[in-house]
Amino acid sequence: MTLISGRSRPRPRAPWSLPLPTRTRGHRFGARYFHHVEHELTKDSDTFGVPGDNENGVIGWGTSWRMQGYLLMAERTGNPVYAGRLAGIVDRVLAARDDERGSRDHRGRSAPVWSTAGKFTAATAAVPDESGAVALEVTVCPPRAVDAVVTVAPEGGGDRFTLTVTGKGRPACTVEGLSLDPADPRRADRVLYEAYDQRTAVTGRLLARDGAQGPSPLWPGPRRVRAGEYPVQPARVALAAQTGMIAYPIAGLVRLARTGRSRAVPPAVRARLDGYLDAVRRAVAAHDHQWQSVADRRGCYRWLPDEPVSFAGAELPTNEFLAMGRTLVHLAALTGEEEYAERAAAMARSLKADLARRDGAAVWPYWPAFGRVHNGWTATGSPATDGSGVRPSYAPVTAPEDVTHALIDLDFLHLYHCQPPGTVPPVFTDSDLRAVATTFTRHVVAGQGPLGGDPGQRPRMRHDVSGDGRPGTDREQAHVAAWLPLRAWSPEVAALVLAVQPTAPPPPVMGVDTYCGALLARWG
Repeated sequence: MTLISGRSRPRPRAPWSLPLPTRTRGHRFGARYFHHVEHELTKDSDTFGVPGDNENGVIGWGTSWRMQGYLLMAERTGNPVYAGRLAGIVDRVLAARDDERGSRDHRGRSAPVWSTAGKFTAATAAVPDESGAVALEVTVCPPRAVDAVVTVAPEGGGDRFTLTVTGKGRPACTVEGLSLDPADPRRADRVLYEAYDQRTAVTGRLLARDGAQGPSPLWPGPRRVRAGEYPVQPARVALAAQTGMIAYPIAGLVRLARTGRSRAVPPAVRARLDGYLDAVRRAVAAHDHQWQSVADRRGCYRWLPDEPVSFAGAELPTNEFLAMGRTLVHLAALTGEEEYAERAAAMARSLKADLARRDGAAVWPYWPAFGRVHNGWTATGSPATDGSGVRPSYAPVTAPEDVTHALIDLDFLHLYHCQPPGTVPPVFTDSDLRAVATTFTRHVVAGQGPLGGDPGQRPRMRHDVSGDGRPGTDREQAHVAAWLPLRAWSPEVAALVLAVQPTAPPPPVMGVDTYCGALLARWG
């Protein structure tokens, strides 16, 4: 029994969750933590902290965490206030979709999703010729692509010019002797391609006078660049990871109300559930073209080769495609449709295949081991055959998963494994869950503090799951609650989480802090 608003009622819980004590120190601390963060995030806002668009990714990587936090609090307490407030956020979030706002992405599509630009996408400067027609498009990849400035300066009195790309926090890129003539051996796009450097990530596209790409048979003569500085414009792209992050707690709210938890959801919210479910299905369907099947019945989402993002043509990082995977688990449970269950299972197999065992613990990479980024690629000699128009080459990235992005991996792992029989195909075993729990107790938490080492120090998390990572930052310590749902597979997890857990998140508070506080309240 638990007390809610002075009344005693049975503590409702989702059928896929584990039984919990009614009131614990961890629960009380987590609830205070949750409410403190939410107060800080919303105290000066007349929109409950929800922006009107996802231009800067705030809804995708901020509001979505808050939504998950409210869902966890509703599950844990059964208090309908939490579901009511979550629904208020959902309504604002749905109003911010591209098709509701009339916003279009880089393809000119206005879909029922939340496109973004800014720091998340490639940015392009349009460099004109002397007549003012765009002659060269210069594209820069993140990080800090949005801060780039393209400068062009003629060389002497001829047709050649120098191009420089600079920007705060970016190494400068300078290429000399460029030409706008498609027949010139120094034509700008080819020289930029040959001079490509992974650090600066600058590529170019030569345009004819009529705006078409490539040479023009009617080219009237020498074409000269117009000198000047040209800012870049970030492309607008709907990112599958952000769609998954936003849709997941919306689907979870529908499922909460339809699995014997109706008292936790106010009647006014229950009346909107069909619309919420339809919104989730439509948002997920908007990314069907990015689904990729992989050998051994695995699968993931990827970026298309022509998408203006850093890793066009490559698979999403594991945490990012699992963000969509969590939503598909809920959709499989809510609809019974096999396609949702099979795609969720394919992503689960992708994660499972990457769980390498080391001394009883699991270690997995940030990028899927079967993917392009993990293995790297080299330029083929032509943008048409590179698989990416904005990154001709890239060195392999085999870094282990870090403890921040692991929040999504861990939630997917636990959610998937604890589904009622028949919801999704079996993939993980209890042995897998024990191995990941051991990752936390042996690899992630440094051997210091009350549970080992100097008793005067608090134990702290490392940066990643390898056991060899550098010390974690204060911000990373605030994410320790993500491991708490694995306490059923290791008797050490719960006490160790509370030993690492900071008393308050480091400033400035973020949406993910709402989620972490709710995790403590939910599982503590």
